[in-house]
Amino acid sequence: MLERTPLFAESWNVAWRKKPTGSLLTDFNTTFNVIDNDRNYWAADPFLFDYNNDIYIFAELYDYKLCRGCIGYTKWNGKSFDGWTKVITEEFHLSYPFIFEYDGEIYILPESGADNSLFLYKAIEFPSKWKKERIIKQDIIFADTTPFIYDKHKYALTYDVKEQGGFHITLLDIENDTEKSLDYLKNQELRRPAGRFFEYNNSLVRPAQICINDYGEGLVFYNVTIDNNQYTETEVERITPNNLSFSKKMPLDGMHTYNSSDEFEVIDIKTRRLNLKNLFYRFMSKLQRKTK
Repeated sequence: MLERTPLFAESWNVAWRKKPTGSLLTDFNTTFNVIDNDRNYWAADPFLFDYNNDIYIFAELYDYKLCRGCIGYTKWNGKSFDGWTKVITEEFHLSYPFIFEYDGEIYILPESGADNSLFLYKAIEFPSKWKKERIIKQDIIFADTTPFIYDKHKYALTYDVKEQGGFHITLLDIENDTEKSLDYLKNQELRRPAGRFFEYNNSLVRPAQICINDYGEGLVFYNVTIDNNQYTETEVERITPNNLSFSKKMPLDGMHTYNSSDEFEVIDIKTRRLNLKNLFYRFMSKLQRKTK
């Protein structure tokens, strides 16, 4: 674990490789290519999206000046993913841009717990123009909400932060509009969602975060079953960035997202590094809050 002092700030990078869904469970050797961050923000929570024969990565872009996350993307140029374009900004933090297509329209379901709400954005002109389409729930703090389908039934898993009683991993039955706390899954790792569910070896697999000593230490993958409305998970594999190979040498301190497609896999890598711009804007933000 890297040294933690006020001079060293948390930072994230997105990395990709040409490998199909699930390869991370067996292939630790093929190199991940690290995407350089923009000078104004770092990138995390990557989601792949294929559209009209083009390939995109949508991600959280943490804006140093605003001291909060926004949503942006990078596009495959035939050789690599280079450069980030910011497309959605709010007066509160956004992250985890779960992007999907439904009835010919493209939506993003972001983490928006800082607004005590859960809502959808709809693409008006993909990929650059979006509008807030619908508020799904209010007066809640849902983190990393991840829809999935099991046996043709629509669900979502979310990290429910309660004002009293801490966190609860919660199963949302989308079709019946019900919630079920999965407290029997609770352990010291939290099991917070870490990306889209995927099919692998005839099973449905869920990525989750390892958070024992720190936030986003690594990934743990579970086989998922739902039988008689009982949700269960069985561990498949655990991976930290130290298990993997990267295109550049970096101080590795964690990872907390995995997503994939037929052709690509993406992850994010946590580092801690000296970033004077980040530290300056964090200091100014704290100062402004104290003087209000």
